[in-house]
Amino acid sequence: MKKLITFLFAFLFILAPVWGQRGKNADLDKRLQISIRTHKTNKDLEMQRILRQERDINQVISWQEFLRLNERAKERLLVSTRLEAQALELELKENPNVVVPQIKYKNSVPDYSHAFTHKYIFISEDISHDTKSAPQEVINILKAARKARPHAKILLAQEFLSWTGESKDSLLKKPGQNSKLYSNYPEVTQAADKLGIDQLALDDSPYYADDKNVFVKLGKFLVKVTPQDKLPLLSYTECDDPLYNRWDSAEQFIAISPCGVLERNYQWARRIKAVEPHYDLILVYAGSGHLSHTYSNDLPTLLKCQDFANIELMPTDSIDQAVEKDYETRFLKGEQYAITNNQQQYQEDTRLKEQATRDTTFKQSLDQMEAETYQSYENWKNKKLPLWYSLTQEDFLQANPNYKTPNALKNYIDAHCTYEIILAEPRVEQEQKPEVCPAPKTMPIGPKHKSYI
Repeated sequence: MKKLITFLFAFLFILAPVWGQRGKNADLDKRLQISIRTHKTNKDLEMQRILRQERDINQVISWQEFLRLNERAKERLLVSTRLEAQALELELKENPNVVVPQIKYKNSVPDYSHAFTHKYIFISEDISHDTKSAPQEVINILKAARKARPHAKILLAQEFLSWTGESKDSLLKKPGQNSKLYSNYPEVTQAADKLGIDQLALDDSPYYADDKNVFVKLGKFLVKVTPQDKLPLLSYTECDDPLYNRWDSAEQFIAISPCGVLERNYQWARRIKAVEPHYDLILVYAGSGHLSHTYSNDLPTLLKCQDFANIELMPTDSIDQAVEKDYETRFLKGEQYAITNNQQQYQEDTRLKEQATRDTTFKQSLDQMEAETYQSYENWKNKKLPLWYSLTQEDFLQANPNYKTPNALKNYIDAHCTYEIILAEPRVEQEQKPEVCPAPKTMPIGPKHKSYI
């Protein structure tokens, strides 16, 4: 005890002069504040430097080279699917009585508070974008996040905010800042601004063209498409400019191709990692194909997230019939030209999963869950409010007390909690800005393409 008292007195004696200086010397406080500000400025500058690099292009490739890379990506996806199915089969043999916990749908305003205790929240939107209910529910999630974490530094990183090729425009948008980033959902961007939430553009959509060729940015690649290339054409916009139509078609097919999804996910992960240390809460809003967290190239896996929440938005409000037809045409042409092979991949995935889960209690619980979802949907009364449920990791482990070695059942146990939100009508309506047909930036062929970014 005497030694402890002696140590404490010695410690206080050492610190006493410092305390005295802090009281007498205001200069020290100023120097400390300047040092902290300088450190923060240096971190901000380093973050902006990394983000600037993320706009750069390292290699120009031809359409044929892109197709070769795409074939490799398709093979990788099939291998991944088979490995996941094998892992699932082995795990169900090791845990023969595993079940999905019973769920109960609610027809009310979702309580998202459980999600906001984690660093990452992945908000996935069903594959058909352009519905009104999904972005409006994201606005409600942003409001709930700000209410739950009033003093937190919050970031919204989204697929639907993209860099347009303006060299001086930052990928990071601060609240109230003017920006030339393009927003597919301007109402979401405006809501984040009002709530003091920073935004990060994950995608790129610069319109590059010369007299004959168009160029599509894909991560670190720039894909050159000539008039001679066998490119399926679409008409997604009201623009009647043939050059823009070719660029838009090339961008659409590249974006949904296995290679495109992979390269975009790599890019998104790099951008998010560059800003990650600056934020307390990061919400990532993207299509469900990027956030399914089962394959090795999905975004949560690339970010190496250990503790996160999922919010899965499933809109049922019908999109414009013309837009729906465009989506259907894109998928059909993608398969016809062997760019996507969506149906083949889906059928293989379904077959392998059915084979792995056949005659198991896990499959029986999945079927029961599907039946409960259908019944809840049939009994849905107030369609101004969504149908929703939440499932936590604790719920899963409580229903499976003897569960061993979490591995293949990532959809059910990796996330700390998962919400499924079925939407019929947007809870708030806002006007969307009309689409504008942009003019192309001249993009000469040659090795100096970096100077045009």
